[in-house]
Amino acid sequence: MLGIIKGRQIIPNRDGDTDKVMLQIEFLPDDVRLVELMTESGEDSNPAIDSRVFVVDETESYKLAIASTDDLTPECDPGEKEFYSTDDPVTSKLARIKLNKDGEIVLNLGTKSAVSYAELNTALQNLVTAINAVLATKADAAGAAGTLTLDISASEVDEVLLP
Repeated sequence: MLGIIKGRQIIPNRDGDTDKVMLQIEFLPDDVRLVELMTESGEDSNPAIDSRVFVVDETESYKLAIASTDDLTPECDPGEKEFYSTDDPVTSKLARIKLNKDGEIVLNLGTKSAVSYAELNTALQNLVTAINAVLATKADAAGAAGTLTLDISASEVDEVLLP
């Protein structure tokens, strides 16, 4: 059966042992039912209002929503996968993670490459050491040789981790 999501709440499942996303699904204008959302293991999803959902009968009185779509235009090439959030009700894709067919992970349609903070910091500190070695040999009649320092610690982003 296909239906349209009209609301949701997080409440205990039918066994009362685990909180689950329970969707209010409209099958017909006068037929709205509470349906438990079943997601893939390792995924946490809460589909937006007006998303279409496929529902199966587990028993006469209990139904499970096992697949949903937001009807947004697919943008992946064959072999690719994209994870994204939407607004609610659904009108557009927001935060995105795309696994493309070239083996790249693309965040929010970005085109810039990431760098490792540790490796960049090491390379820059080696550059500072080399520049200071040259400055130490500079003869300046007015005083001592100059030195250079560099601190990029404020540029580290702890929320994004690379291998």
